[in-house]
Amino acid sequence: MALLQKTSGTLVFFLLGGGLFGGLLGETLLFFSPSGFIKEAFVKSYQIGIVTPVTFDLFLITFTVGFAMRVNLMILLGVLLGLYTYKQV
Repeated sequence: MALLQKTSGTLVFFLLGGGLFGGLLGETLLFFSPSGFIKEAFVKSYQIGIVTPVTFDLFLITFTVGFAMRVNLMILLGVLLGLYTYKQV
């Protein structure tokens, strides 16, 4: 008997949780690691998406749209850990 049902919602939960865990671990490594290969390879982040929001002013309503996602190796490892944990549950 499984404790959790394997739905798309639980998959998203585990992937986001793993990404947050990896991001937290990456920020901790950034703070404690000396300059060098580890800091460059594991912690250097890249932004994907619309970094500066786009604003549509329609006189009556103003829409601001933007989406950015920060990706580094630790976040990807956390997402993989979340996927592995999801498959084990």
